[in-house]
Amino acid sequence: MKNPTEHPTDYFFEKFQILPSIKSCIVIPVKDEEAYILKNLASFAVQVDVFGALLDPSQFEILILANNCTDRTVTFIQEFQRQQPHLNLYLEEVKLSPKQANIGYVRRKLMECGYSRLSKNGGGNILTTDGDTVVAPDWIAQTHLEIENDADVVGGRILLSGHELSDLDEFTLLHHLRDEKYHLLIAELEGKIINPVYDPNPRHHQHFNGSFAITTECYAKSGGVPIIDHLEDCAFFERLESVDAKIRHSPKVTVHTSARCIGRAEIGLSYQLNIWKNLGNNVEEYFVESCASIIGRLTQKRSLITLWEYKEQTQSDFDQMLKKIIPEITVSEEIYHSFLNMLYFGEWYKKVMQLQNVSHTNKFPAVHIDTAIQDLQMKIEEYADHDLSQTSIR
Repeated sequence: MKNPTEHPTDYFFEKFQILPSIKSCIVIPVKDEEAYILKNLASFAVQVDVFGALLDPSQFEILILANNCTDRTVTFIQEFQRQQPHLNLYLEEVKLSPKQANIGYVRRKLMECGYSRLSKNGGGNILTTDGDTVVAPDWIAQTHLEIENDADVVGGRILLSGHELSDLDEFTLLHHLRDEKYHLLIAELEGKIINPVYDPNPRHHQHFNGSFAITTECYAKSGGVPIIDHLEDCAFFERLESVDAKIRHSPKVTVHTSARCIGRAEIGLSYQLNIWKNLGNNVEEYFVESCASIIGRLTQKRSLITLWEYKEQTQSDFDQMLKKIIPEITVSEEIYHSFLNMLYFGEWYKKVMQLQNVSHTNKFPAVHIDTAIQDLQMKIEEYADHDLSQTSIR
C-alpha cells in the first residue's frame, strides 16, 4: 500500500502499463464501498456499443484508487479482478494523511493519472464515476458518441437507484422530485434561450462526478481539477466554462447511484438528501430562485454572447451596448480592453458578473419551489417546439 505522504513522488498506477489500444480511461475513487462496489464493477463487464454488441474491452481501462478503506472493498475488487481477467482493471490501495483524505484530492489525482496515461496513446477520453454507482450498459459508447458529435465534456444523467428511491421517506422523496423537476425545467429553458449548438434540448442539469467525461485535449486546456477538498466537480465545471469548453448534458448517458443519506464526501448528494430528510413536512421553507430571475440572467447571458461575437464596434458603441444589457454595470476602459484581449467568452463573462453591481437574485426575491415550477412550465410553453423534460423516475 502506498503512502504518498512518505513517498510524494510516487505516481499512482505506474506499475501498470497502458495498452496501445486504450481510448478511454475510467477513474473511480472508493472508500468503504463494500455494499456497492461489485454492482459498480459488474456494469463494466457488460458494456455494449450503440448497436448493442459487446464493447471490445481492449478499448478501455479502469483505474480504482482505494482510499483508506477499512471494510472488504479491496478484497471484493481483487476477487472481481480474478473473475474478470479480460478487463483492464487496475487497483491501487493508498493510505492518505488526514489532509489528503478527501474526495477533491483523490479525484484530482485520478484524473491526472488518466490524462498522463492516455497522453502516451496520443490522447483519449477520461471518464469518472463513483463506487456506489452503476453505469448503463452503453455508458462508455454513448459518451464516446457525444464527444464524436463535437462535445469536449459530457455530463451524464444521474438517477437514483430504483429500490433505494422507493425506500426514501415520503418527504425526502417529495423534496427530491420537486428539486429534480425544477432544475430540469431550468435546463430546458436554458437550452431554448442560450441554444448552444453542442448542447441542444433535450438536455439536463447535471455535470457531476457520478457521470462525467472529458477529452484529454480539453483537460490540458483547462488546467485540470482545482485544488479543493470537496465539490471539486462544481469548481471544475466553472473552470471549464471559463475556457469555453463545449459541455454536453446528455440524456443518453445514464447512471444509477445510491440514495444513502450518509455519504463519503462532506458535501454531495447524500448531504442534500439528508437536508431534505431533516426538512420533513416543512415544505413552506423550500424557497428557490424565481422564474423571472432565471429568465433575466439567461437572457442577459445570451445578449452578452451576441456582443462577444462582434468585436468590430468602437469603445463608445461597446459601452452603450453593454449598458443596455446591464444597466447597473459601471462601464470602464478596463472592461473594454478585457473584452478585446481575453481569449474566452467564459473568462470575460465571469469578469463582467463580478463587476455587475446588482445580481438578478437580488433584484428578484426567492419564491416557493412550487411557484417557480409552475412559472417555469408556463414560460416554456410560450416557446415553440416544446421538448418534454425528463424526471428522475423515467
